[in-house]
Amino acid sequence: MTGEHSHWDWRDKAGSVGAGAQMLTAVWCEGQPQGLMAVKTFPEPSKIGASGVLYVDYLETAPWNLGASARFAGIGTLLIAEAVFISLGRGLGGRVGLHSLPQAEPFYTNRCRMTSLGPDPGYYDLAYFEYTEQQAADFLSRIGMAP
Repeated sequence: MTGEHSHWDWRDKAGSVGAGAQMLTAVWCEGQPQGLMAVKTFPEPSKIGASGVLYVDYLETAPWNLGASARFAGIGTLLIAEAVFISLGRGLGGRVGLHSLPQAEPFYTNRCRMTSLGPDPGYYDLAYFEYTEQQAADFLSRIGMAP
């Protein structure tokens, strides 16, 4: 694969899981992955509060699930919801943080309604997004997945 999805083959990410630095979550349907997410094992500091966040290191929907002709819609939303549930399970209150590729920024802003803190010069100038506890609870409620 080329372009923005050239990194869809996640076999090279397995090393960080084996080393204990990350946990992978996948959405599978019809015998193949439809979306993948890697979260860090240990909390990262929040950029908008005093507590830690579950940091999403990678999140991607399979290329065939994007746009008007998507085979399965809502994969990214399910993965963000799973990140919130993992955060809740780890005692982080649903707080989640991540850096976004430019093409995904509207998803995190409009669909997920995360707080955008703008470009992060310490991380390739990618926009940083974060959920507060309330934003995470509101997101789960809005998509019908409130605990």
